[in-house]
Amino acid sequence: MSNELDAKAARERAKAIAEQRRAERRNRKRRCVVCGLEESDKAPLVAHPDGIGPSCKDDLSCQARRASGTR
Repeated sequence: MSNELDAKAARERAKAIAEQRRAERRNRKRRCVVCGLEESDKAPLVAHPDGIGPSCKDDLSCQARRASGTR
């Protein structure tokens, strides 16, 4: 009987951990793959043309940030 209770407690704990990880993943900010700028309302990210991940909408400012090394 106690084995069943232990197994049930372990499943509940695993479910709670999985839900916490999903919530953290949803709330994480995305970063530009080219310059590393974090996504915000002023700097929305779009899909990179080569399909390597999110990148800045304004390519010129992105390249300038990358050249200056600011992350």
